[in-house]
Amino acid sequence: MGPPRRKTRSEHSSGGAVIAVRDGLPHVALIATRNRTRWGLPKGAVGEGETSEAAALREVREETGIEAKIVKPLDTIEYFFRAGDTLIQKRVDFYLMEYVAGELQPQLSEVDDVEWVELSAALRRASFDSERKLLEMASHDAAVVSPSSSSSS
Repeated sequence: MGPPRRKTRSEHSSGGAVIAVRDGLPHVALIATRNRTRWGLPKGAVGEGETSEAAALREVREETGIEAKIVKPLDTIEYFFRAGDTLIQKRVDFYLMEYVAGELQPQLSEVDDVEWVELSAALRRASFDSERKLLEMASHDAAVVSPSSSSSS
């Protein structure tokens, strides 16, 4: 008899890089977690019967307080992590989004803070390589986000 089989499961999440032009420069909404030690993009689980796109828009709204619209898919990242004795394979679909309305307001039950961060600074602040790569992709596409999405600081 060999070693016991490990439990595995897969999870599907979705999120967005929301861009707003502020003072003439593209900014992205970043969320902070773990007592503001981790900065990244808003994301969360895709619900039963929910599309990835709908989940991304919902998670952005819930975690940041703002409304956005999807401009285009950015990328899908996949990674593994452990939760107790279970190995979890996670897939996260990310979308480039344009800010539509609302004021940043963190969902304090899940998020410590949320800020508009100038895109080049966000590339340095993001905690995970995979999300830095997404922000790099978003920076190349930021021109497709309408300057009419601008709001003043």
